[in-house]
Amino acid sequence: MKHRAWPFAVSFPMRTVAVAGLALAAWVARPAAQAASPATDPETVVANVGNEAIRAGDVERLLTAATKGKPIQPEALPLVHAQVLDEIVSRRLVLAYARRRGELPGEKEIEAGLARRKASLAASGQTLDEYLKTQRLSEADLRRQVTWGLVWDQYLAKYLTDQRVESHYRHHRRAYDGTQLAVSHILLRGGSRDAHAGDELVRQAERVRQEVASGAISFADAARKYSAGPSAKDGGRLGWIGRRGPMDEAFSRAAFALEPGQISPPVRTRFGVHLIRCDEIKPGDRSLAEVRKEVEESLARELLQRLASLEARQTPVTYTGAMPYFKPGTRELVK
Repeated sequence: MKHRAWPFAVSFPMRTVAVAGLALAAWVARPAAQAASPATDPETVVANVGNEAIRAGDVERLLTAATKGKPIQPEALPLVHAQVLDEIVSRRLVLAYARRRGELPGEKEIEAGLARRKASLAASGQTLDEYLKTQRLSEADLRRQVTWGLVWDQYLAKYLTDQRVESHYRHHRRAYDGTQLAVSHILLRGGSRDAHAGDELVRQAERVRQEVASGAISFADAARKYSAGPSAKDGGRLGWIGRRGPMDEAFSRAAFALEPGQISPPVRTRFGVHLIRCDEIKPGDRSLAEVRKEVEESLARELLQRLASLEARQTPVTYTGAMPYFKPGTRELVK
């Protein structure tokens, strides 16, 4: 199974799940708006990892936890649900990986984890039965949650060494230290969301990029001529951006790989296809001690993707198409 890189991400507590890094705030609807969830029965199977089913209720439950119950903008729901389902699939694959390698926690560890969960619920004035009923969980679901937490903590403890954290920060310092980039872009946008239309925009962007690279036209003039963005009149200038915002993750990731004067290959975001130019770099000064949590979260994502990809070669993943946003038998979004 090839893991798709989604253009935004849901944030979860790192010790429970490898976070995807971006806040969900941009997708939270205003109080007056109500984002409808897909009309799928919570017990409906939406995917299978090996012989284990993932149900619609699993997706909704994890999304509710990540957003703390806040509604999501309706237009964002397909991608949000895809992100959450991808997260659950990755977790199940990691559990399958641990099972295959004989690295699952023993019964005593699991029972101790369940006891801690019960004690935590009791401290908040809630019984286990009340919690299971409220969350629509079975005891088997709860055991899986506890087992996942134990397995993931075990893998993180081995992976997040001081040496690895320091090395990652050193090699990717600009992504964490508060560095800002002054950027310009050319946005190409079509009227159709069809995949073939998107491919044509990429080809068009490549032609514009070659035109600029050959000196036939300046980047600023190309922006004025071709860009569909409001910055076109300013030669595509967007101003200063940080690694964590305010731009789309795919945009920021591509921009921060550039040196001054360089132009990116075509970059797809939910807005269209971009050509990005780095105009200037303003170095940051945040130390590793200040950003260690962010570095660890990035490494946790890296570990989750690596283990899930390894296990996907052994454990089949199938999608039923029951969740309305996915085509039957695939994890491809319905256009």
